[in-house]
Amino acid sequence: MDPLVTGCGMREASPCRQRFRHLVSVAVVAGAIACGGGPGGEGSEHAGLVFVGGTVLTLSGEENAATALAVAGDRIVAVGSDSEILPWRGPDTAVVDLAGRVVAPSFVDHHVHLLNLGISLLYAEQPPANFIEIGATPGLEELSAEIEERTAMVPAGEWILGKGWSQAAWGSQQLPSHNTLTRSAPEHPVYLTRVDGHAGWANQRALELAGIEVTTSDPPGGSLPRAEDGSPTGVLLERANELLLPLVPEPSDEQIRGAFRLAAEALAAQGVTEVFDAGFLAVPGVVDLGLDFERYLALLVAEDREAPLPLRIHLMIPAPSQFFDELAAQPESSRRLSPRLGISHVKLWADGAMGSRGAHLTHPFHDDPTTRGVERMTAAELRSEAVKALDRGLDVASHAIGDQAVATVLDVYESILLERPDLEPTRLRIEHFSYAREPDFTRAATLGVLLSIQPNFVAPGDDGRAMEDSRVGTDNSQRVYAWRRLSELGARLAFGSDYFTTPMPPMTTFYCAVTRRNLEGRPEEGWHPAERLDRREALDVMTRVWPSGGQAIAEKGLAVGSRADFVVLDADPLTVDLSSLLEIAVSGTYLAGEATYSPAG
Repeated sequence: MDPLVTGCGMREASPCRQRFRHLVSVAVVAGAIACGGGPGGEGSEHAGLVFVGGTVLTLSGEENAATALAVAGDRIVAVGSDSEILPWRGPDTAVVDLAGRVVAPSFVDHHVHLLNLGISLLYAEQPPANFIEIGATPGLEELSAEIEERTAMVPAGEWILGKGWSQAAWGSQQLPSHNTLTRSAPEHPVYLTRVDGHAGWANQRALELAGIEVTTSDPPGGSLPRAEDGSPTGVLLERANELLLPLVPEPSDEQIRGAFRLAAEALAAQGVTEVFDAGFLAVPGVVDLGLDFERYLALLVAEDREAPLPLRIHLMIPAPSQFFDELAAQPESSRRLSPRLGISHVKLWADGAMGSRGAHLTHPFHDDPTTRGVERMTAAELRSEAVKALDRGLDVASHAIGDQAVATVLDVYESILLERPDLEPTRLRIEHFSYAREPDFTRAATLGVLLSIQPNFVAPGDDGRAMEDSRVGTDNSQRVYAWRRLSELGARLAFGSDYFTTPMPPMTTFYCAVTRRNLEGRPEEGWHPAERLDRREALDVMTRVWPSGGQAIAEKGLAVGSRADFVVLDADPLTVDLSSLLEIAVSGTYLAGEATYSPAG
């Protein structure tokens, strides 16, 4: 007999339950409640799982204090006090003593890159000889030395890859040149991707193999920065990376499947039960519309079918692409790939990223007046792909970071909504909505389109300034990541992490939203602190699902009848001291009433 799990019949716990003994201690309610049924008496429904002795943050609009809840199947059947919930206990019920812990709706990540998150975790466990994780490299000299070390480990002619470089982290806002890489590895092609996933950096050998030379023109939607003599510097912005990527070796099938598994498990460990995958990036980590998306998707499905992944996954298909055209010709039923996995959106890119100056601005960059960024897709191209998707039952997610890109996407969405007055506006999403013209804050809120924002993008240093101050100027930076303004206008917000590397602590998104600080400098006042969200609202946004297919919010909070998707936290994020937010640990994650994560599981 399992002494930790009891029911009226004192039945032994199943192996499934035994796996989660360490999650929380389970109450032994000897003689406290008479056997014989749930609240309705003899023969009434019993709960399969009961939690007591904690705090339940329902976030359902009913703010009455709750200490317990009951789950039957995949639904919540009761929320209330311990005395109200314990009668749901039956002979097979597992009764969990929260011991003061907190139950909240589970987290939803509205923008994540599962493949690349998983590859980062996989490579951390099994580092390939030809791969460099650059994030912790303090400067160019150290990077050069590391590349030279790899040349001794990798046969001449084979690729050396890496990800995570940022010129700002090395004390410069100037994009690098190939010279550093060429001197370190003259006989090896080297290709390193920037921390934002929108820029590559190649040495001379790699440029030669790709046929990129002084006469090479900038491709549509991409840019090749030039030296004074007109030769490419080695940096490739946006779609210019597609000139080189066909030559870069891809991971094996086994690595890809393992990466999907690791990513899903890592997110479950963060209290996440539902994700919107914003597209598979080409390894080592850059946007690539030429990627064999069908191959990666087939491997994801195979991994999920072998053993269901611990997440509901909504997939975004990149466009324009051959795969999207083929998918659009298939019936909608073919897009449900498994009970937890389905294709929901087409993903479009209006521009690039702020850090590599690929964001499309209405004005020149403050720290480089020669450019206004990169227009990856025109308004006509965005509209054509968006209409094609909607006509075939898919929703639309458009990447737009610069204020010109945001304005262009809103123009397209506004015209579509005028033509289709019955279209649910949240079927149209803007990914990031980072920087906007003054009128476009109101326009985005009025249109009711969904804005997927990333609080962890706020990264002020010790002096309280962020990279965006340099890119757009301090006079304009109050229009960057203006979440409070959007909230007060009634905009529909969703949180995403944009993880495609090792994840940060579970409450990072929440912490950044309510403090406007990052994890390093942490200036006390935060960056543009007037744009903070309050804790209650931030937690509401972090746990909200905006599903596809024209529905409104599917379910909100932990109400009777709602899906049993919840997380057990060891402290209350609404009341704990701000300095302790990042220390909050996830003690358990439940998807449809089933435990998908426990600390030692």
